[in-house]
Amino acid sequence: MPYLIAAGLLAGTLTATIVVAYRAGRARAAWHDVHAAKHAVRDTRRIAWAHTARLAAGMAVVLIGLLAAGFQLVP
Repeated sequence: MPYLIAAGLLAGTLTATIVVAYRAGRARAAWHDVHAAKHAVRDTRRIAWAHTARLAAGMAVVLIGLLAAGFQLVP
């Protein structure tokens, strides 16, 4: 009977150790995920602004071209 109690205590201790180690690892991984998400947001924002700038430049070229063509048509 005492062996059964000792085995139960050992199993409980091992389980608690594994759970604590897992939780500590997940906490570190969560901070790593937050850090990676912050960088991803910055990179995504930078890419979006680059696309917006190219789109605005393209629209300006088209509008200037249309404006120039419109003035050429009027005598």
